[in-house]
Amino acid sequence: MMASHVSLARVAGRVAPRNGVARQPAWSIAAHASHSSRVRSEPNESSGTAPAPIPETSAVDVRSDAPNYGPPSTATATRRGALTAALAACVSTPSFNATASESVSSVDPRSYRQTVPTLFAPLYGNDSRETRLTTVVPDTLWTLEQNLALGPLETPLRCVVIKLEDGSLWVHAPLAPTEEFFSMIESLGEVKHLIVPTYALEHKIFAKDALARWPESKLWVAPGQFSFPFEVSNTKVFGREPDGVLGVNGGDGRMEIENENSPSWVNEIGCDVLRAGKFDVLNKKITLYEATFLHKQSKTLIVTDAVAYIPSEIPALQTPEKLLLVGKFSTDDPQPPDVFENRLRGWKKMALLVTYFFPEHEELVNPGLVEWSEGWEDNFEALADRLLVPPVVRATLYNQDPARVQTWVDRVYESWDFDKVIPAHWAGPVDTTPEMFRNAFRFLEDNNLDPFPQGDMARGLKPIADGVVKGRSL
Repeated sequence: MMASHVSLARVAGRVAPRNGVARQPAWSIAAHASHSSRVRSEPNESSGTAPAPIPETSAVDVRSDAPNYGPPSTATATRRGALTAALAACVSTPSFNATASESVSSVDPRSYRQTVPTLFAPLYGNDSRETRLTTVVPDTLWTLEQNLALGPLETPLRCVVIKLEDGSLWVHAPLAPTEEFFSMIESLGEVKHLIVPTYALEHKIFAKDALARWPESKLWVAPGQFSFPFEVSNTKVFGREPDGVLGVNGGDGRMEIENENSPSWVNEIGCDVLRAGKFDVLNKKITLYEATFLHKQSKTLIVTDAVAYIPSEIPALQTPEKLLLVGKFSTDDPQPPDVFENRLRGWKKMALLVTYFFPEHEELVNPGLVEWSEGWEDNFEALADRLLVPPVVRATLYNQDPARVQTWVDRVYESWDFDKVIPAHWAGPVDTTPEMFRNAFRFLEDNNLDPFPQGDMARGLKPIADGVVKGRSL
């Protein structure tokens, strides 16, 4: 599970946007921030970290108006308890009686109405999301990005589209069902396969809408789908029963081409399912899975939450006003001037908040006043510009059964040939190799290898993980 599932429910010292909108500043940050998500993960000789993202020019990039934000609210002592409870809610599915969204405007191609409650924006009701289309491999593979947000915190959320040999489209984790999103995909071809790769809500909540738009497509889901607080049928969640469950016999493992139950695309796109771990939800043990994929022709590894690359440069869809708000030294400070340095400071702090929930250097001075102490930028540098397993995934899931996760890592390393990976969060594609992928999991052998800053882990993530993983030592 990615940090964004939980930490976007955290709005410490900040508030969600109000209904009014303000015009985005006219000047562009293109000279400072990459307008493509393609990055390199090769470590350099001196620091072991990767160079900055490399710009590309194949993206459709049209900025939208940005919301207006009110004054910051106070941080409360109840945030950790709320986050612990939210962890189960974020990975489950609420009760579904309708599609997650309904069209609210025939004019605004970025609008939609969400009719299923979630812990990310819009929580419930009307919203608008910009979609960004990027060509990864011409006429073969694309990514579409939107922002996953709650209040001022935003991270990229990504869908992958592959054109199969018969010309049809394979769509991985469809995004919010705006007309813009649908039209972008339809400009590439006819959708025949929809993929729900994991259990997490943000990666499956809009599958029902996608099926309604493309009713002839087949639906393939990862094992272990569940809902909360009570079970509902797949027909309620997805609109109909899935055409197949990924993996082997309803569990983890590598799908084989010759298996009669395997989908028709498996000879082009390999599928290997990881059993990530378990959660205790209302005294019921829930096993969580993630389906990972290899597009053989383009040598592209596709994952959801297994690995990530947090860039030091600002992603193209970030809202400037939110970056400025989060980047303040103190919640008492006025909104800073809109210059690149202040936006970048906001992006780095936002990454720490999304990753760790309660980062070490964000201090509650007194009720109503939050300040950042020295050292926060060093902690960001320890996190950024490298392929890694996100701290929340490592702390709450992979530590439960490291040997089983290592078996999956070994399968991917030994038998899949890839030169890039596309995660569902943060940056992507990321140039990498099987060796670099395996190196991101070296902590499985010894949890003291590749540690994250102890202060960041101790402040919020470790107590949350302890509450979820029932006293396991991290």
